Amino acid sequence: MNRQNGFTTLEAVVVFVVIGVITVSLAPRFMGVQDDARDSSYTNLKNAFQMAVSVFHGKWLIDGEPQPNLSDGPEGELSDKIYNLQFNNHGYPLIAGGVQSCEDIFENLLTTTGLTSDDYELPTDLEEDYDADMCVYKFIRAPYNLTYSETDGAVDLVHRD
Repeated sequence: MNRQNGFTTLEAVVVFVVIGVITVSLAPRFMGVQDDARDSSYTNLKNAFQMAVSVFHGKWLIDGEPQPNLSDGPEGELSDKIYNLQFNNHGYPLIAGGVQSCEDIFENLLTTTGLTSDDYELPTDLEEDYDADMCVYKFIRAPYNLTYSETDGAVDLVHRD
């Protein structure tokens, strides 16, 4: 008697059904992994930016809380710098049009991220209603805004809808 080895049609169908059930039950779990990874990356970026602002402020405190030289006005050349950035009266990176922009602050504090102004855009005054003492970085490839407040050094990550 010759016996053939292999799967019968019924066994093959059962295997495919089991694989299909496993795939359907696990697919939603793995589909969210990319979104979770992106969320985590931007949360880490926010934390790194906050830490860099805190280190900047700590350096200002260690230096004896020097007051900025504003003799030439807010648009003038300021002489005192920490980590190549001007600071305000509270010891946080200064936002001063013409002297130091939001891009300067972001790129000087986060030199190792590899992010540049090509990765985010800054809202115009007409587009968004933000204070002059706040930087808003709208990321192009993700639905997030990162905000920096010059007043208290607060950094926030906001999900855009």
